Amino acid sequence: MANSDVSTLLLSLAKLIEKPEIKAFQISIIQTLSNIIVAESINLYEIRTLKQLSTDHPQAFLVRVGYDDRFEEAMPEPMQLNNYPQYLDVINRSEMIAEKITQEDDPIWQTVFPISNSKGVNGFLTIQSKELTQQNQEMVSIFIGFYRNYLALLNDNQRDHLSGLLNRKSFDDKMMQIIISLGENNKRNADKVQYCLALFDIDRFKSVNDNFGHLVGDEVLLHFSQCMTETFREYDQLFRVGGEEFVAVLRNVNAALAETIMERFRKVVEAHHFPQVGHVTVSIGATFINPSDLSVTIMDRADKALYYAKEHGRNQTVFYEDLIASGKLQETSMNSDVDMF
Repeated sequence: MANSDVSTLLLSLAKLIEKPEIKAFQISIIQTLSNIIVAESINLYEIRTLKQLSTDHPQAFLVRVGYDDRFEEAMPEPMQLNNYPQYLDVINRSEMIAEKITQEDDPIWQTVFPISNSKGVNGFLTIQSKELTQQNQEMVSIFIGFYRNYLALLNDNQRDHLSGLLNRKSFDDKMMQIIISLGENNKRNADKVQYCLALFDIDRFKSVNDNFGHLVGDEVLLHFSQCMTETFREYDQLFRVGGEEFVAVLRNVNAALAETIMERFRKVVEAHHFPQVGHVTVSIGATFINPSDLSVTIMDRADKALYYAKEHGRNQTVFYEDLIASGKLQETSMNSDVDMF
């Protein structure tokens, strides 16, 4: 590799570590490779186990990451892994595979690079191009190694160690990003995006710890987080914000779809067998996010809806907006306690 190429590579890697947020880092990986390699398209995929609304059985899907959803009107649809034998072949061989995807005189090739962790292949980088030289292949391999290691560091910093969900710090950062994006002057984006926040609380979780001990309680939390991961959509943001409290932030949902998703999850938890404990239930308080909101007011609304759910029977989904519309709750404004001087 020429000195100029090495310098370009090192400068690119230096800029990438300026992105301390997972999604921004994934976007930057794609953008940087696009600036270095001449290609028709470059995509980054993760393998995730998901449940669809139409089935109760978790399945393996390819989910495209590393795209900037501020400029994409529709979310990329997940692809069922079993429908793509070329990706299964890459998993089995744990090595790069290149294949023609057009039969022209000057064909387009798709090169699929595996991305692995300690458990095996967990994603792919795909490049569609007319030619991918040996030098470019080596450069991509370097980026994949860097991506894998730096992503592990970001995950360690931004995820809850017990549940594997995003942690409280990540939640605070995400809420700030959402509020800023909704308040931007670009109405084309703000008008098309609607977010719903749901706050989950495991019913009578204290009695689980009291009767079975904290180790069993932690196992319940782990199973609960797995139910979340398998049930919610691939682009919903899932957090553990403390103790037995969890949060989901849903994107591109109206009231009917949000309720369908929440109720589906509630029923999944209700039907799930938790080892040693048996069955637990969850109460859900939800609210929609407005451009003028503050993070504290959003959480306050969700918490009020959650409190109502727990005080009126538990094991149910309650929307703050429905409580206000029905007169079951009076809307109050939160005044700042900060004195300006």
